[in-house]
Amino acid sequence: MGLAKMIEVVDSAVERGVFEGHIANAVLNLVNFGVIVVDGQGCTYAANDLAWGYVARGDGLAEKSGLLAAESESETEALRSRIAGAVHQGRSGAMQIHRSRTAKPLVLLIEPLSAGDGAFRCALITVREVGRTSPRLAERARMMFSFSPAEAEIVSRVAQGREPAEIAAERHVSINTLRVQMASAMIKVGVHRQAELVSVISSADILE
Repeated sequence: MGLAKMIEVVDSAVERGVFEGHIANAVLNLVNFGVIVVDGQGCTYAANDLAWGYVARGDGLAEKSGLLAAESESETEALRSRIAGAVHQGRSGAMQIHRSRTAKPLVLLIEPLSAGDGAFRCALITVREVGRTSPRLAERARMMFSFSPAEAEIVSRVAQGREPAEIAAERHVSINTLRVQMASAMIKVGVHRQAELVSVISSADILE
C-alpha cells in the first residue's frame, strides 16, 4: 500500500466518522515507519505500533497532558504549531525531533487529512529515524521520476533528514550546485518546496 492510498483510506474513515482504533492500526501497521493521526491540538486518534514505541519509551516523542509532545519544550511548541497549521490551514510541514538517547533525530512529516466538506479535521504524521531508509531508495526514486544519478542520490539523502550543506560537502560540490540539482528534481516531481519533495520521495520507500 502506497502512502497516497493509506491517506485515502484514513480520509474515508474520518469522513464517515468510523475511525475505529483496530481498523486504523491494521492499516497503519502496513508501513515500515511510524504513523500518528492527531487532531488540531495534538490529541492522538490512532498510531501504528512503531510510532507508539517511540511515545511509550519517551524516545523523542511523548504524551504530555494527553497531547503529543517532543522531549524539549521548544520542539513541542514547534510540533504543535505545525499540527495546527495542517489541521486548520491545510498546510504540510516537516521538522526534526532530537532524541536524548541517540544522536540520530526523528524526521516528522505532517500532512493534512480533509473531511468530505473540505474542512481539515486532523493531521497524519509520519515518523522516521534519520538514516533509516531503504538502501534502494535512490534507485527507486531514479526509476520513478527519471532523475539523474546525482539527483537521485541527493533527494534520497534529503529524505533521510540530511541538511543540504552537509550533502554538498559529502559530494564535494558547492551549495549552489546542490540547490540547482534539487530544483531540477523538484521540477521532475512537480513540487515547489523541500518538504513536499521529501514527502513524495519517501513514498518510494513505503514497504520493506
